Amino acid sequence: MLSKISCAALLVCATGMGVAPVAVAGSAPYENCTEARSNGDTNIPSSSDEYGSHLDSDGDGIGCES
Repeated sequence: MLSKISCAALLVCATGMGVAPVAVAGSAPYENCTEARSNGDTNIPSSSDEYGSHLDSDGDGIGCES
């Protein structure tokens, strides 16, 4: 009986690990261009995972232009 409970608990824990939060697609990792530049990222194209519309002040699809 105890081994069945242990097995069930292990299964629940292992399954829960697969549901870890992940970054939302389209969300830029940088809060602002100062942060992006400090990490060496400038001229970030809209096709990049690092791009965010809040980093594109003139709306041309390039964030944190140098």
